[in-house]
Amino acid sequence: MDSRADPLMDVFQTGTRGPLFFMHIPKTARMSMRQYLSDQYHPHEICPAERWHDLLDGGRDVASYRLVRGHFRYNMRELVAPDARMLVVLREPLRRTVSALRHLGRDPNFHHTYRIAKDFTLSEMIRHPAIMAYQRDVQARFPSASMPPAAVTAYLRDAVARGEDVDAGDLEEPPDFQRAADRLETIDFVGITEELGTLVSTMAWDMNFHPPLYFPCINENPDRMDPLSGLTEAELEIVREHNQIDLQLYELARKLTHWRNFDRAMRHMLRVGVYQVQPGSFEIRMADIIPGSGWYPAEHDGNMSWRWTGPGRHATIEVPLRRDVSYRFDMIFVDPRPSGPENLAVEVNDLPIAFELWLEDDSYQCTLVIDQALLEKSSGFCRIRIDTGETVQLDASDLRQLGISVRQIEFICLEP
Repeated sequence: MDSRADPLMDVFQTGTRGPLFFMHIPKTARMSMRQYLSDQYHPHEICPAERWHDLLDGGRDVASYRLVRGHFRYNMRELVAPDARMLVVLREPLRRTVSALRHLGRDPNFHHTYRIAKDFTLSEMIRHPAIMAYQRDVQARFPSASMPPAAVTAYLRDAVARGEDVDAGDLEEPPDFQRAADRLETIDFVGITEELGTLVSTMAWDMNFHPPLYFPCINENPDRMDPLSGLTEAELEIVREHNQIDLQLYELARKLTHWRNFDRAMRHMLRVGVYQVQPGSFEIRMADIIPGSGWYPAEHDGNMSWRWTGPGRHATIEVPLRRDVSYRFDMIFVDPRPSGPENLAVEVNDLPIAFELWLEDDSYQCTLVIDQALLEKSSGFCRIRIDTGETVQLDASDLRQLGISVRQIEFICLEP
């Protein structure tokens, strides 16, 4: 029965969600994200335009819509609602490029280079300079776009009048990594296709979207295979050469998403009192809870306790610190490898940090300084990431992959 036929039947009400601009880069989970986002807004709140050409009819003002999503670049931000938040998803660049080429070969509406690519094999497309020119650092082009919207509109209108097939990005300068990186930092929701679930959960919480029990994983690849399957190393190298900036940007996006999740979790644990900022120096007791990951359970011998890192080569210590002082980080450990910790590396908040390392008796001591300026930038949140370089299996009776055996960790507050 149609409920509209009964004037006494109530209608389920949904409140208004905040405006969102989804800057969709081709071949980065468009269909999945589009379906999910479309279910969060009333139909009249969703901008029907999905590319700049769709705006040339001069219809309704873009800023009047609450959801704008399509193949628009960063410069579209000038036209959306001033309080709109922004979303972008990046994909591992080699797979995104090859997925785009495979799509190009089967879809005449995907890109105007289809007329060249339609009779080509994937290998021939990869080796074709004209086709690959349009696949160079595609992801970095989107946040790099800086052309004023009025100039883009005028350019497209003139081209349409002449019957030319052009793109809104034709007027842009080649992508610049630093510009793209700086703008990525300003985007509210940055995700990668490999971790869409985390992104959608975060966005649902922040935007009052309905949290999805089933996220629509819609794959435009009919074979559902790894796009890189069957490529030779020479072909992969060509694709890699066309994605040098995108590879850097993707790595930045990956780190940015992980950091934002860490920042959100730390703020929550401080708010509910699970963690506290210690006023002075403190130690991390190996027998107690370790605020981090990549550690085996504590082991004991009398009053001594220690923890092995593993099974992977990375382990972290993640703590809230004061933002008005610097700290010295001291770690005492044993390394079972004959070569010792020659491959040891340490990062603080994703930045490689120089450290001092010396051997005393049978233990090594690693010491480094956590600068106050770094803590000020991160609101005092500190992630120390230890890379042991490799792991080892000590003997046949212990199947664990072990890194280093940490005996002591201290944060020494360096008061001015």
